[in-house]
Amino acid sequence: MNHGSTTMMPDDCCFPDARVSGRIRTLLILVVPSLYLAATLLYSAYQAVWGVQVDPESAYTMNGLVAAAGYGSLKFDHPGTTTTLLVELIVRGWALLARAGDIVAFGLERYDAITWAARAGEALVLTAALLAGGIIVGRTTHSAIAAMLFQAGAFVHADAFHFQMVLAPESLMAAIALFGMAIVIKATLDAHPPSTGLGIVCGAIFALGFSTKYLYLPQALFAVCLLRNRRAFVAAAITGAIGFIGFSLIFNPGTITRGFGWLVQIATHKGNYGEGEPGFIDFGMFWSNMAEIINAAPLVFGVYVAAAAVALAWCIGRRSWRDPVSLTLGAAVLIHAAHLVATSKHYALHYMMAPWVLTGGVLVLIVVQVRRLVPAVPPVALSLLAGGLCAAMSAMTLVDARAAALQASHLNAIGARLSKAVVAAGPACANVSGMFVRAPENDMNHGWDMTLQLWGDQPMRDRFSAAYASAFRVPLLDHNGYTHVLKNNFRPYSYAKLGADYPCIIVRSAVVLDAESSIGLLALNPDHCVIEGTHVYTVGLACAKVRSSFLEQR
Repeated sequence: MNHGSTTMMPDDCCFPDARVSGRIRTLLILVVPSLYLAATLLYSAYQAVWGVQVDPESAYTMNGLVAAAGYGSLKFDHPGTTTTLLVELIVRGWALLARAGDIVAFGLERYDAITWAARAGEALVLTAALLAGGIIVGRTTHSAIAAMLFQAGAFVHADAFHFQMVLAPESLMAAIALFGMAIVIKATLDAHPPSTGLGIVCGAIFALGFSTKYLYLPQALFAVCLLRNRRAFVAAAITGAIGFIGFSLIFNPGTITRGFGWLVQIATHKGNYGEGEPGFIDFGMFWSNMAEIINAAPLVFGVYVAAAAVALAWCIGRRSWRDPVSLTLGAAVLIHAAHLVATSKHYALHYMMAPWVLTGGVLVLIVVQVRRLVPAVPPVALSLLAGGLCAAMSAMTLVDARAAALQASHLNAIGARLSKAVVAAGPACANVSGMFVRAPENDMNHGWDMTLQLWGDQPMRDRFSAAYASAFRVPLLDHNGYTHVLKNNFRPYSYAKLGADYPCIIVRSAVVLDAESSIGLLALNPDHCVIEGTHVYTVGLACAKVRSSFLEQR
């Protein structure tokens, strides 16, 4: 193949720090990962695991505990295999060190601590990806500036920064995507064609990423960076396919047997999660969703537009449609477009996370391509422009993340305070809470609903219920707004039975209850009041007493 030059980089380097010593370059490459680790751990400290982010975190904590108890994964819908495996390893390792008798009771007693530990584990994995990826990019480009541009993807948007911290598949997906992008840059810019071994590495990275989140699938397009060596390309394809199937069958067979059916359900219905009328896209919402996504991160969108422009400029101007840098930039643009379409159909802003975190890596390739197109452009000018863009995005992200952290901390403090007020106002009352009221005692219920309730058999459910009863003195009473079921220690219950068992009942709900959503509570003619946005219903006790108790908790 003739690409116009032996190397993908121009003879005079694209970045102005090419002659900086290796030691200084290494120190510079450490800056962004260190900043990220400090920032995300601090941010996590303000995000209580039982707060607003109980969905989806509790689902993966519970699923990891289920897997550690010997039942395997019960979640396949994202599929989150690596996330569940991380939690399982934490539970098994901790239980082994503590010599726990019943691993289920052990895990339930330390439920929140397990989530905190998993968050920290994810932060360490992503930090390691930033560091290792930065070293790879720095060595490939001989530039610490290029490495830091690549690493800036961790700070591209506040929503992405948030989900990088949360115990959910998006966090490990971001880490895998970032490290994978570093390998892509190496394969694209190296003077020599990528080796077969590098192809195997690319395939293994894809297998892990796809096992983490189905949305990782478009990253397969980055295989174009291996086309200079067909053996590397074939090795990547085989390793990726076999790796994904083998990893899934070992750790999460439901990914293969049920997960793709779930994807078909989503693709053939216009609503969220396969709901609504048949069809692919609801155009009444599609274009407005797309506009919101672009407006949420206009700088990122601009980077991908620039990537398309410089790739086309090279292909048209040099009449070379097989240039590795142009092919890789074209793949990045198509990946972004695929996510934009998918997210506009099934809207949640963080579904754009994969192409967002790759923004820094795409910028590195844009700088290289611009220098190849126009060698007269000073490297300092390009680096200042790209670096300024990354600095602006990072600063906005950290400012927005700080505001979100303070707001979450405030709301969680109100939820914890209301929990104390309920106990103080009615120590003998049945204490019932639901989702999104930020009740510290309730977060296990969402995990139960998303795993054992949906996919567990009765012996499994009985085991977890009995384990909870043995580990905690106070019953766990959940008013479930999704399934319209009242639960007592994860078992179905009724308000009629609860009224017979307790002299009074206090219920917290995020929404006003009606005949259906009250699950029989309204038949008991409860008193009702609203405390800091949370609806409180009481039977056998004046709601005003709970309000007074709340005010006394200041």
